[in-house]
Amino acid sequence: MESQPMNAMSESGRRHPVRRRGLLWALVTITSIVLLATTAFAGSNSTTLPRGADLTVSIDSPLTGWEFLIPTGDAGRDVTIDGTASIGQGEPDATFVYVLDGSGSTALGSGTGCSPILGCEKVFFTGLNAAVIANGSADEAGLVVFGEGAVIADMTPGGGDDPLTDPNAGPGDVNTVINSADSNGGVGQFTAKSSGGNGTNFSAAVAAATTVVGASSNSVNIVVFVSDGGSNMGGGTFAANLAALAGTGAVVYTVAIGTGNTCATGSDGTLQQIADATGGTCSEIVDPGDLPSIIPDLISTSLDALYLEVDSGGQNAIPNSDIDPDLPVPGPASVTYSTVAPGLAPGDHLLCVTAEGSDGAGSATVTQCEAIGLFQLSLAPDGVVNELGTPGQDHTVDATLAGPALDVGGRDIEFSITAGPNAGTSGTDQTDTGGVASFTYVAVQGPAGLGTDTIQACVTLNDPLGETGCTTVTKAWVDTTPPVAMCLATVNPHGEQIPVAPGQGGQGQNQDGFYQLDAFDAVWPAADLDVYLLDTGSGTVFGPFAVGTRIKYVEAPGAPPSQKAMGGGTQSKATAVDWLITGTGDAQIYAVDGSGNESDPADASCLVPPPPM
Repeated sequence: MESQPMNAMSESGRRHPVRRRGLLWALVTITSIVLLATTAFAGSNSTTLPRGADLTVSIDSPLTGWEFLIPTGDAGRDVTIDGTASIGQGEPDATFVYVLDGSGSTALGSGTGCSPILGCEKVFFTGLNAAVIANGSADEAGLVVFGEGAVIADMTPGGGDDPLTDPNAGPGDVNTVINSADSNGGVGQFTAKSSGGNGTNFSAAVAAATTVVGASSNSVNIVVFVSDGGSNMGGGTFAANLAALAGTGAVVYTVAIGTGNTCATGSDGTLQQIADATGGTCSEIVDPGDLPSIIPDLISTSLDALYLEVDSGGQNAIPNSDIDPDLPVPGPASVTYSTVAPGLAPGDHLLCVTAEGSDGAGSATVTQCEAIGLFQLSLAPDGVVNELGTPGQDHTVDATLAGPALDVGGRDIEFSITAGPNAGTSGTDQTDTGGVASFTYVAVQGPAGLGTDTIQACVTLNDPLGETGCTTVTKAWVDTTPPVAMCLATVNPHGEQIPVAPGQGGQGQNQDGFYQLDAFDAVWPAADLDVYLLDTGSGTVFGPFAVGTRIKYVEAPGAPPSQKAMGGGTQSKATAVDWLITGTGDAQIYAVDGSGNESDPADASCLVPPPPM
């Protein structure tokens, strides 16, 4: 028996174990029936392996349309993808046709652990059917028994002559039919039939298999054909019958059993010709008792790998640390996975998970994709500082929602001032097509308006997750502008009139020296301002005085600076002027506001005529 090392390669380029030709069936990849499923957007997707087992992959989270927020300031966000993959657990899509040699020679001989040869064949086919059931590979099974001719077994105990039934129909219907096969080319159940045992007619067996395949409702049809000897009749129709079977698309795996029997033995067609014409393989098993050893390779499945692809950036194998249980795993099996797509930036993203599986005839892949969106909210300007003090003064911030271009518009942004002098102010705006929403508020004036506002913008995404994210900026309202001080001419002590200054310039503003100390500030009210008078001659500072205080200032060089109450005692009516202040030089005034800002004394003078010489 010839052996040949082979490393079967899947369509994705992954290498499968080396297997020996005579013992294993996974030697040839049937590329014509490897199904590469197209992308779907429904949570899960399935395909069928060459021999009919279901291969499924799902993405359970996230699903198409889900949205995620990237924290402000981060370049991107990791997104976890959870799902499952399975092999041999979905809806099977294959028909298996068992072709059993019932010629007279099978009543003779034996194999290790079985006898006669017919008994070895029965052990093999019942074991194969059990594997078909266990691996979820097929939902239909039929039996052909051949000798001089061939019969199609009735697979159901009910009325009619049914060439196919569920492999697991029962109890034990398929096994009942297989075990009823005889060495007269026939079966005893469920309808007795015979074709004669005095010959080996491959052509008749091929024609009967074609009929059974024609009754199949599946797209995948697998024929397993076993014989203990070469053909010796039916050669005249062999080529035509084989062409008809090949035309159905069925794949035939043939087995030559017994000493001296080979894949090339036979005068009227060979097992090798049958395999070659249909894309199958032929194996040679010397000991009929070894037949069951090839069952795993006829029907075994394996879930081999999972891959993650983000935005058509190429597939990356999901490591076993993210899969439970580890891959590869023999089927039927199901695994769960939880893996991460790292650092996704704002925008649309396509997440695709691909499952790769194989059986003895080749491999297949199936892909499931989900489209998600990532968003990020920003707010500007930040850290702006403004002088307070203009009635109707306002401030505007713009929130920008970055993300999928077609989805950033029409989103509600909730604005609020969470701390600061304008805390409690709030508003809502909807983003424009560029993702921008604005918020304007009017600042509180006066001392209560000083401080730093914390302005917050929040968005709630409108998908099942409903993620909410907020970002903040600050706006400082300050007072660094000094008040304006003024020295205004005022009334005499009796409050009757404002004395008229007789001259200008050197004669002074007010020759009598009666002045009102006044001041104004953009933020602080008059009651919170302090006014001071500076004697420029001596440097003496008088005050603080309240805004509106009235004084008489006398310039007396050489005299000690002084301040005393103005008026004529408790009975006097001369009370319109508060203080008599004497200095040695000109008087200048300045004011200090509640923020500590101080005006320049040189900006406001209370001039009086110089004293007589």
